[in-house]
Amino acid sequence: MVAPRKPKVNTTGSRLPITLGIERGETMTASLVDPAVPIKRRLKQLGLSQADFSKRLGKSPGWAAARFFPDVERAVRYLAYRDPETLDRMLSVLRWTPEEFARETGIHIPLEAHHPDLSPMARYRIPVVDAGAGPPMWSEEAEYIVLHIPELRGKSERELFAVRVHGDSMEPTLKERDVVVFWTQGAVEPGRIVAVHVHWDGVVIKRLQRHGDTWYLYSDNPEHPPVPLHEADKVLGVAVNLVRKI
Repeated sequence: MVAPRKPKVNTTGSRLPITLGIERGETMTASLVDPAVPIKRRLKQLGLSQADFSKRLGKSPGWAAARFFPDVERAVRYLAYRDPETLDRMLSVLRWTPEEFARETGIHIPLEAHHPDLSPMARYRIPVVDAGAGPPMWSEEAEYIVLHIPELRGKSERELFAVRVHGDSMEPTLKERDVVVFWTQGAVEPGRIVAVHVHWDGVVIKRLQRHGDTWYLYSDNPEHPPVPLHEADKVLGVAVNLVRKI
């Protein structure tokens, strides 16, 4: 087994995460480091100027300097709810997953950002299990939950299931009683939030990471240490939506 490498230390200063929850109006924690700094550093690594960045997002050359970098938190919040297509392009240009963006900037992007004008609401009847229970079943004997959520284009009910969150291992991203929707056909990649059937603990929700040839299951709560993914464990799906209970 290859031991996990120690995480890189951010030498530019400490920061606290800024959570952009699914529900509007959630309280956010102020960052101690300007999130524009790691984004500008990333653009430099990719050989892109701020004007290039703006144009690749379909904006005027001066957009990033005038509208984005002065207040990245506010700009990302706006894009998440008003212009999710531009937000997707931004992640693509930076070559970051939402999880990598959150790790570098301290700003957590919703699992799936939608605006009602762009993504109509749809009704989904899908099987649901509690974290720690057995894997979901698509049968009449299974427990089902009916959700009215933004349409998940290209994903059928037979490819979706839900897991109720129990415990604090994924806080602050996921909280007790949240319901997370997973897609069985999603790409299993480092940084993704996944549902895994662990041979000794039932279904768990963790963040997948890879170190060398070994995959690990990480908790967003640092009080819970990572554990290796064993051959007997099975990744059931990738998170695509969060229904927050309030």
